[in-house]
Amino acid sequence: MNWLTNIIGVPLGWIMWLLYSVIQNYGIVLILFTILVKALMFPLSVKQQKATAKMSVFQPKIQEIQKKYEKNKEKQQEEMMKLYETHGYNPMSGCLPMLLPFIILFGLIDVIYRPLTHILHIGSDAIAKATELLAASGISNTGRPELDILTHINDPALVNGLAADVVSKIQNFDYSLFGIDLSVVPTWAWNWFLLIPILSGVTAFLVSMVSMKMNPAANQQASGMGAMKIMMYVMPLFSVWIAFSVPVGVGFYWILSNILSGVQTVILYKIYSPEKYKKEFEEKMQAEAEKKKLERAQRKKIKVDPNEPLDPDTEKMLLSEKELNRKRLAEARRRDAEKYGEEYVEVTDKDLM
Repeated sequence: MNWLTNIIGVPLGWIMWLLYSVIQNYGIVLILFTILVKALMFPLSVKQQKATAKMSVFQPKIQEIQKKYEKNKEKQQEEMMKLYETHGYNPMSGCLPMLLPFIILFGLIDVIYRPLTHILHIGSDAIAKATELLAASGISNTGRPELDILTHINDPALVNGLAADVVSKIQNFDYSLFGIDLSVVPTWAWNWFLLIPILSGVTAFLVSMVSMKMNPAANQQASGMGAMKIMMYVMPLFSVWIAFSVPVGVGFYWILSNILSGVQTVILYKIYSPEKYKKEFEEKMQAEAEKKKLERAQRKKIKVDPNEPLDPDTEKMLLSEKELNRKRLAEARRRDAEKYGEEYVEVTDKDLM
């Protein structure tokens, strides 16, 4: 896993270095980095929300296809692909936005563990020498050599054993946020650091809950409500466990990222809501139906004004047999619903078979 975090950490490290060269505070840089990541991922989030809105609209049709072709998986898949094509939906479109945050997180862990390499651009030889000097001084190795060097940079062994410019650069490195040392790994001891893992889990849970509440149909199609509910509880617990295993800088990034994701989810839902897409899709289908009627009128040499509503007789002449049967059945259902006070149920293709 180290080779993966190293590879991802390199480009992220250069971004952090660029930000730090302007703002000489690692904590502020981490905040700006989180905002920048969200901004760069925003187009993918928009695409994902659009796909989610579409899914919410044709979810009933998916269930109908699954039930109808339950014993014929090949036909079921064929009908599903036709449905996706009609709605312009790619079932794999939501995978990348879900995976990217974890990929970035692994890279960020490397940057936070190795700030001397990524942010200060101190050579590997100097870091190796500093590690040897700490070991010779009897300072225990925590497995985080660059963070150990930061913690003990004022130790005489390092001050006297390293080049003066290297010592000065490390001593002037501000690795804190509002006085909080971002290199500390949280423990269950009663202090402020304990809040970081807890808040990372709480914010992750709230984001999952908001997402499920706003897009229930898409979540059902994705893997069933049972699985989604399990994920809603498991992922926050996973984030707590991770936050207790890494420096608080990682947990802080996760908290801020979760907050931004929650705000983004609410905003995108208002802009690209399922209700809005449903209305647009129905208008599109209506326009295509009208276009087909005009084409039939031309073939049958019936004069119609596209800007005027059709009279009932002309409309019947232009409807296909299937459309005519659909309209008759819909009218009958509507009459029965009004007569008996029942709920009107839309006519589906299954009803016309």
